[in-house]
Amino acid sequence: MPVVVFLALLAALGLLLVLAGRRDGDLPARLVSAVADRLPEHRREWGPAMVAELTQVRGRVRRWRFAAGALRVLLFPPPHRGRVVVVAAVGLAVAAAATVSAAREVPTLSVFAGTLGLLLCACATLAAAHWPRRRPGAPYVAVATLALAAAVATVATLVRVAVLHPSATADGTHVFSVLFAVVLAGYLAVALIPPRAGGRANALLLWALAAALAGGAVWIAIAATVPADPSGITGLMSPVSAAAVLLASVGAAATTGSMPAGARAGVLTVALTAPIHFAADIGGVLHLGHYTLTDPYDVAAFARGGYPDVASFLLSDQLGGEIVSGFVLYPVALLALALLGAAAGTRLDRFRIRRAA
Repeated sequence: MPVVVFLALLAALGLLLVLAGRRDGDLPARLVSAVADRLPEHRREWGPAMVAELTQVRGRVRRWRFAAGALRVLLFPPPHRGRVVVVAAVGLAVAAAATVSAAREVPTLSVFAGTLGLLLCACATLAAAHWPRRRPGAPYVAVATLALAAAVATVATLVRVAVLHPSATADGTHVFSVLFAVVLAGYLAVALIPPRAGGRANALLLWALAAALAGGAVWIAIAATVPADPSGITGLMSPVSAAAVLLASVGAAATTGSMPAGARAGVLTVALTAPIHFAADIGGVLHLGHYTLTDPYDVAAFARGGYPDVASFLLSDQLGGEIVSGFVLYPVALLALALLGAAAGTRLDRFRIRRAA
């Protein structure tokens, strides 16, 4: 399953490149044009050369083979081949070790550990192939550190649940395990991809970092002071989430005058805050000393669910709700809110310019 997911992600990437390219020519020509537009700065001259060379290639199979080679150059640039092989080998070894350890210590998380390990190995391999020659700036390092810390906190919280209440993380179909691993790896990838916004990159990174830190501090404070309610799942659709995304998108768009930069700041805020909120919510439920069922539906579900105790039932329900709602459904609304905030921030910047003029 993890291999299928990784191949599906690569196929989706290729499809996006095709759709984003120019509309003239056949599919291989559009794919090569899209690849040419996305080459890094120090290889930008390769793009026109590949486009011109494709015009001399005849035959559908040969043209698709050339387009696949162009996509390979984009994903795995030739000068970094040795680095890519080393990172891939180390990543596979770490993923295998994590899967074996999970199978021994927390068997209910073995599929999750294996899937997440392979996906992170794939992400690390791609990152090694595209690592920029310039050293990343302080804003990017801060964002990357926060993203990694939030991901580690999420995994640590899940492992803690599996140790204290193993049946709460039991997943016979492995659907939730694979889904959670794919979503968590995707959020981490979004947070770690350096933005291509020119001089506006640092501004959008700083706005997203400030919004994520503010939102995370509020959630941690709430989890530490307010008793959790395991019967109700808040997910990410809360006033704190909406305020954090609006702060990042409006602030970045107004500072840079770019709607794409504001939208990217909002998306980055969602990617940073989702794991933080998950860890705070589940950690708050774990700190409850007493678990009771008050809803008749929950009572009936617990009676036929086969859980050894009420805590395992409530935690299992909370985990499923947080994964589906907090990581999949609610972020869609937050992304729409990021677009609205970016549009509003751009209008604020234009209004400021008009007043100054």
